[in-house]
Amino acid sequence: MSYTIREGVSPKEWEIFLSKQDSALFVQSALSGEVHKKTGEDFWIIGVYQDDILVGGSLVLSVHAKRGAFLLLPYGPVIDYHNKDVGIAFMTYMKVFGKKYGYDFIRFSPYVEYTDVVYKTLKTWGAKKAPMHVLAENTWLLDTKKTETTLLADMKKNHRNLIRRCEKQGVTIQQTTSAAALARLNDMHDVVAKRHSFHRFSRSFVDSEFTVFSKEGKACIFEGYLPDGKLDSSAIIIFYNGMACYRHSASLNQDKRLPTSYLLQWEVIKEVKKRGIQWYNFWGIAPKGSPKSHPFSGISHFKQGFGGVQKDLIPCMDVPLTKKYYINWIVETIRRVRRGF
Repeated sequence: MSYTIREGVSPKEWEIFLSKQDSALFVQSALSGEVHKKTGEDFWIIGVYQDDILVGGSLVLSVHAKRGAFLLLPYGPVIDYHNKDVGIAFMTYMKVFGKKYGYDFIRFSPYVEYTDVVYKTLKTWGAKKAPMHVLAENTWLLDTKKTETTLLADMKKNHRNLIRRCEKQGVTIQQTTSAAALARLNDMHDVVAKRHSFHRFSRSFVDSEFTVFSKEGKACIFEGYLPDGKLDSSAIIIFYNGMACYRHSASLNQDKRLPTSYLLQWEVIKEVKKRGIQWYNFWGIAPKGSPKSHPFSGISHFKQGFGGVQKDLIPCMDVPLTKKYYINWIVETIRRVRRGF
């Protein structure tokens, strides 16, 4: 069976294709391409066609860094990973494309559950495990189609009790898309990033992403306020296709007895249900069996307490195109070790 690869798939055609897929997240949307373009880089939508019908492809982002230039396929490509012909045809094209435009490697992180079969298939593409993840590789998903009673019952007792305490004590959650709320989230994010010494997404990126998706009705901000009116927590949630994603957040935790982030998440879950979306993606957690020193250890306990299931994805993969790739490999390996991953 033969396949044709084409550049320049229209955003409309791509969005229609993604809407029919079981596992196509917002980072593959043409909207994410527009966000990326605001950073000064380019993007393409490259499709796989069979008899003029789009059957796969990926949003492809151009990334230029001091350590090398590469093509990034966030949670892509979106293809049938059990069809070897599709994968080989797509990656063969991507290698030629990358070399033609002077890139040092191709990096992709499929939103596909890990199996030895799929992992070995990717090896036949000339891919190797990347030294550092780009997107969450161990995720936590909650099926919101259950009743609210069942969802509460499935939570850890501590989470359920904290939600009820916050409700009784007058914690309030507001939902908004205002520019003022976005600024407040960014300010809070700066404080938390400094306090816990982690590298956050840039303010300009968060602003651009939220603005682009909220204009399409696909993103909103949830804010948690203490009984005295003080803002204590904030989170951006992106709603795309059949999944809602916990994207950016910050919590000051000013009152240990009233951790507003617990009630905030419960209100998000109820909103996801209201919109008829089945899955709430809490995003990244620590891999199973990780030590308490893992950077995601604390947040994993928080997310898993709401109930749900873990989905372990194929790890981020690289396809080297030039020798410069190996400089990048060394730099990122050192960076990963220093960050504790």
